[in-house]
Amino acid sequence: MARTDANRVAVVLASAMLCLPRIAASQHSASAVTARGAHDSHEDHLVAGAREFSDPLKDIVVEFELTDRDGNVVSLRDFRGGYVLLGFGFTHCPAVCPMMALNMGKALRDMESEAAGIFVSVDRERDTPAATDDYASRFGERMLGLSGSIEQINAVANNFKVSYVVTKTQNNYTVQHTSNVFLIDPQGSLADVFSFSTPAETLVEAMR
Repeated sequence: MARTDANRVAVVLASAMLCLPRIAASQHSASAVTARGAHDSHEDHLVAGAREFSDPLKDIVVEFELTDRDGNVVSLRDFRGGYVLLGFGFTHCPAVCPMMALNMGKALRDMESEAAGIFVSVDRERDTPAATDDYASRFGERMLGLSGSIEQINAVANNFKVSYVVTKTQNNYTVQHTSNVFLIDPQGSLADVFSFSTPAETLVEAMR
């Protein structure tokens, strides 16, 4: 990573840690916003993905169609032939998402063979495809940020058994979400599922 990129990542992480106590306190007292709840602008933001699943490799549909920063439809099929690290989050995430993206980006920099990292935003209201891609690219050249319509986001979240819910805070809102990293092999099959905090070295080893 270039020094400027490293500095950007450091700033993101530092800001996340500074905001964490405040955000955590807000989330603790937050009330969940349902799909058609009190906050009309967040309609359909509650995903009915599996909240608990004992076998993370079972019943997951390894596919999506989302939108890139140029308005093009991007499918997981476009990445056949190389490994893919896939994570879900949002650009205002205080700590989990920066750590996940940092580990993904570092792992990809250490990979000599073809591989890509995809960060899917579950915050449609604030995270445009361009904003999502700007965020993801801070963590490495192989990182791509994608977003889409509520229907597209809900579809991919359900495919990967990811849950997310918008919760009101004192001044705004945040998004609570599943934070797994999904490893997809060059043939397009799900190879493994990792925690967001899994070190880059472990991710690299899984791709070799």
